[in-house]
Amino acid sequence: MMNWRRESGSFSSWLLILVVLFALRGIQTGHHKNEIKHIAVGTSKTLLDLTVVALIDDIWWASYFKSNQHMVFKADWISEVLGSNLIEEMEHLLINHKEDFQFVFHYLTRNDTETEGNHTLQIQLDCELDGDIQLSSHVKYAFDGEDLIKVDELEGQWVVLNPKARNFKLIVNSPFWTEVRKRYIKRYCVGAMQKIIGNSNMKKNESPEVYVSQQDYPDGTTKLSCTATGFYPQPILLHWKKGTDGAIWGKESSSGTLPNSDDTFYLRISLEIQPGDSVTDYACIVEHSELERPVVYPVPKKPYKKNFWVVALSILLGVILTVGCLVVFIQWKKRKSGMYC
Repeated sequence: MMNWRRESGSFSSWLLILVVLFALRGIQTGHHKNEIKHIAVGTSKTLLDLTVVALIDDIWWASYFKSNQHMVFKADWISEVLGSNLIEEMEHLLINHKEDFQFVFHYLTRNDTETEGNHTLQIQLDCELDGDIQLSSHVKYAFDGEDLIKVDELEGQWVVLNPKARNFKLIVNSPFWTEVRKRYIKRYCVGAMQKIIGNSNMKKNESPEVYVSQQDYPDGTTKLSCTATGFYPQPILLHWKKGTDGAIWGKESSSGTLPNSDDTFYLRISLEIQPGDSVTDYACIVEHSELERPVVYPVPKKPYKKNFWVVALSILLGVILTVGCLVVFIQWKKRKSGMYC
């Protein structure tokens, strides 16, 4: 949420320009994120189930299930691009990691005094690319719904999220597991994403559908909303503009870019303006790779609301005229004279 004020002067203007330039860079370049999520269920003695789901830009592209021990892909062309050698390598690693998952279950439950039960271990790897530049890569561990620890692989920085994970850090930060993580990130997160994105987009590009609306509140404030939906790829820029200078003053909030069920995306930017500020001065600016140029969406004019008493009086006059004409017509019929309404 940002609060732009007139007193901030040129600093706010420069900050807005930097935000816009950064967003445009994401639109104009190949910015993508790959997430690989492992969900293991087991006890200290056995691994009962393992599911792996992989998503690029929040779009599912592959999964693995312990029951069949094979990778399943969103489309045939993805498996062709990755190649049989890489796919077999990934499948063998997941099969061979059965004992490693079981060791983690045993270690994290070694002090439990309760009766043996099932537990859930989650390991998430993610990496971000901007063209050929790797922006980030992380690994995060969670156990039974509680975050344990995470590491920024590029920076080599560890963050312990739960006191239970202090000793666990010594294990996952060992030379062996550090090498395993780096290999996973390089080959199966970054490498696989580069192969897939380098061959084709995850789906057909779509331009955004945009809707602008306003909501008035009893205290005189007004909330303006700009919604873009159905667009792909994910990078998009929505921002409010006032008049010709482009600066805005008010509370701005964002829904964040969210996935739709059809693998497209959704984003809403809302702006709260104070009483007395004319909404006709505002417009939503939308920029996306599927649009030739930025598109301006002004706030639509609200339909004219007729006064209740004016409407009621109009209806009453209509009834009186209709009755009058009917009376005259009946008299004309009786007298057979030439009277018309």
